[in-house]
Amino acid sequence: MSARALAVGAVALAVAGCGSSPPSAVANLQRQAARVCTRAQARGTEIKPPALPAQTAEFLRLGIAVLRPELDSLRALRVPPVQSGEYSTAVGSLDRELTILTDTARELDRGADPLTTIKALEHRLAPVEAAGDTAWRTLGVPACIAH
Repeated sequence: MSARALAVGAVALAVAGCGSSPPSAVANLQRQAARVCTRAQARGTEIKPPALPAQTAEFLRLGIAVLRPELDSLRALRVPPVQSGEYSTAVGSLDRELTILTDTARELDRGADPLTTIKALEHRLAPVEAAGDTAWRTLGVPACIAH
């Protein structure tokens, strides 16, 4: 192989590596995020749905108590630069979900009709969850997809 071919090959390898993250950093993020989300989902499944509409605000507060530390833990992870945009979208969606849930619990505390409020909540959350789910799929972290 000529010196020129070696030089071209070296430049091609260097260019291919630009802007990417080591596979181990990506796998590490995927593993850590999956651990955070799996733990939060396990805690979430322990929350029993309300038996009466009047218990809906408390149900939401219990969910918020699971989501807030999950979000904090995900924010604390080290994100490879190549994944930072998509990760920001995923975590931003969780942040918006938390805001929506908190606002809804406050509405219920002020006397809003639980049935109407929950229907509205479902419509508000759906596009936010969809955006987050898409980001988590792109990141390769299916454990963080809303179930």
